[in-house]
Amino acid sequence: MDALRFEVKIPVPVIKMQQLRLWLKRHPLLFSEQYDKRVINSLYLDSCGLARYEENLNGISERKKVRLRWYGDIADASSAKLEFKLRRSGKGKKITYKAPLDFTRAPFNWREALDNCYEQLPHEGQVSMGNGVMPILICRYEREYFISACQKIRATIDSEIEVFDQRYSNRLNITKPQSLGVYYLLELKADEAYEEELSSLISTCPLRPSRHSKYVNGIRKLVGK
Repeated sequence: MDALRFEVKIPVPVIKMQQLRLWLKRHPLLFSEQYDKRVINSLYLDSCGLARYEENLNGISERKKVRLRWYGDIADASSAKLEFKLRRSGKGKKITYKAPLDFTRAPFNWREALDNCYEQLPHEGQVSMGNGVMPILICRYEREYFISACQKIRATIDSEIEVFDQRYSNRLNITKPQSLGVYYLLELKADEAYEEELSSLISTCPLRPSRHSKYVNGIRKLVGK
């Protein structure tokens, strides 16, 4: 389980992205590339009534997120991991379990695939995943990784964000993406012990943080809101 940490999100218009990159590079914290860019795929699970979506939309201070995440080829989720995220009063923690999905079985069936995934989890993972969840959407995007010279603050930049609707069918949809728009998303992350350093960094940012959820925005895109 990861330590409690703060995550601050800053949507960035395309015309402001170069300014944000220069800010990170020239800031006294001296951000540099941490890892190579990679593609992230996240399958969000929720109840049929979209309880997790409603929690986030209503700004409930204590809320949960359940997703399966893998990297690279969207059609190969054999290395997927279940991520159970709990957020409380601005801080979050994450519990991760190996949870491979097999998209190659024909004919593919979401219910069967999730049941197989559930059976491979340890008991704590099964509790985290819960019963009665269903696949809602897959969110796919490119992510760049940066870290400060002091190693206390991490920064990521997401782009090319798109979603694939998984509702209403047991079939896998990875061929009909819907873009969430042309923009970037900067996320600044720090363990709770470095709250002061993170606050100081944010105070110098040329753009202001705001609430942002790929899952919420994905649902809004799919239902036309």
